[in-house]
Amino acid sequence: MLFSEVCKVFMKIEETSKRTEKIHHFIKLIRMAEKENSPSSLRKICYLSIGRVYPEYESKELGIGPSMLIEAVKSIGIKEKDLLEAIKETGDIGIAIEKLSSQIKQASLFQQPLTLDDVYDTLKKVGEIEGESSQKKKIRYISNLLLRATPLERRYIARIILEDMRIGMNIPTILSAFSKYFGIPKEKLERIYAVVNDIGLLGEKLLMGVDIDKDEDLKLKLFRPIRPMLAQIAPSIKDAIEEIGTPQFETKYDGARVQIHRSGDKVKIYTRKLEDITNSLPEIVEEIKKLDRDNFIMEGECVAIDLNTGRPRPFQDILRRIRRKYDIEKMKEEISLRVYLFDILYHKEPLLDMPLKERRKILEEILSEDNDWEKKREKIEREIKSDKKIDISYKLVTRDVEKAEEFYRWSLGIGHEGVMIKNLNAVYTPGSRVRTMYKFKPTLESLDVVITKAKIGMGKRKDWYGSFEIAVRDEDGNLHPIGHVGSGLSEEELDRLSKMIDSIKIKEEGDEVIVKPEIVLEVTYEEIQESDKYSCGYALRFPRVVRIREDRPPEDINTLEDVKRIFQIQKGRRAEKN
Repeated sequence: MLFSEVCKVFMKIEETSKRTEKIHHFIKLIRMAEKENSPSSLRKICYLSIGRVYPEYESKELGIGPSMLIEAVKSIGIKEKDLLEAIKETGDIGIAIEKLSSQIKQASLFQQPLTLDDVYDTLKKVGEIEGESSQKKKIRYISNLLLRATPLERRYIARIILEDMRIGMNIPTILSAFSKYFGIPKEKLERIYAVVNDIGLLGEKLLMGVDIDKDEDLKLKLFRPIRPMLAQIAPSIKDAIEEIGTPQFETKYDGARVQIHRSGDKVKIYTRKLEDITNSLPEIVEEIKKLDRDNFIMEGECVAIDLNTGRPRPFQDILRRIRRKYDIEKMKEEISLRVYLFDILYHKEPLLDMPLKERRKILEEILSEDNDWEKKREKIEREIKSDKKIDISYKLVTRDVEKAEEFYRWSLGIGHEGVMIKNLNAVYTPGSRVRTMYKFKPTLESLDVVITKAKIGMGKRKDWYGSFEIAVRDEDGNLHPIGHVGSGLSEEELDRLSKMIDSIKIKEEGDEVIVKPEIVLEVTYEEIQESDKYSCGYALRFPRVVRIREDRPPEDINTLEDVKRIFQIQKGRRAEKN
């Protein structure tokens, strides 16, 4: 398949803002792969269309930033001054290279046109180059690729390299295209995708015509992390009990969600962003190895613990441990960790379709503990200050509102966030915000939002970005601004945030920049208001940053549906007061 033909469709996708048209054009790419009887081509197209070379669950990158790409472009004849001016003018290095293609040295007249395989395989090879002189080797491969490319191909090769395709394709849109073309309900494809986290593999299997319900490659596997199941917001404990019946209450911990995979002596720990953080948590790995069961995937919350009080330390301490790559032994002494396990997703076989009460029973058998708060409260309170590295979440199964509220107050009293409220008959639905699991906290739920724009600050903040446009997403992954936030950040956080923004900015507009929607903030606010200022119809009143959520992917930010639900809860609470 010629890469130029793929790029022509990419351009059509880029030129329309209508989602239905994007789906229509992507279906053309599916047909092209089908015509060539090449499921592997569809796999590569899926990755490239979202600016990737590797599957989403892999944290591997090409290792090429803008400066290295500019070096590669200079080596094929484009003048650096002209390139930088064109980038400033267009805000897009891909279009800048395309426009300046007349400066590029002519490749051989006998050079074969680039194929999809040429581009994908070369970029994959670039990502695998390591060691001495790796930068020079990477530049040479990229230079040769750009030299052989047409101007339009150069636009998309440059964007793929920087993982910023700018054509408006995302996973929900690709899944909609698959659903329409292959005649499979989107909800079913979403569930499978949440397990594999590999849109290319799913596309390839669909084009191969496999039975997607039975294909082993599309089932839960060890060491291929999955997106976690997410909770809805409960208006009250009483409301949750009325909806569920007799739920399982668990303490809600303020930590980093982790997924632990083990087979024999091999243990891997992943974040909810699917990042491998195994090397940062050696003491947790050692404790997992001591368990006398094997072949499992467990889920829990990793919390930094103050051993003097037994209370959780600030969330920032968790991030310090997770991000740490050096002097880990020293950091272990400074910050003690404990993982509260609350679910098991795999034990010798996938358990996702098993009810929670049965999954919990398996988890309790493996850990030889149930932490039933009603029966073992004294033991739990004795062990809170212990140096335990692995524990099981504190639980209470009841439909008694007063008893549940007592457990909730107790959880707050020992320093945690509130309670989780779970339907014991519910299966595990990865990647979805479900109505079988709720969270309840003393204050209105904070929101996880993503930064879409940043503005240079004033006064003491003149050296940093000081104000940020923040957005939530809809069900199709489209972003909707809901306010601007600037308060709540320390100077150290402003400095770090500004550096993060400079590395992902797309375009400068005076004192404001548009950025790739990758940085997640947790924000609190006085209230959610109806507003015509933003297209979503809502605005946050007096938003304030709680923290930078480096542990959360943009895909997991709150939705417009969440905003509407909180708005209704807010109205209900206000009515109760009156």
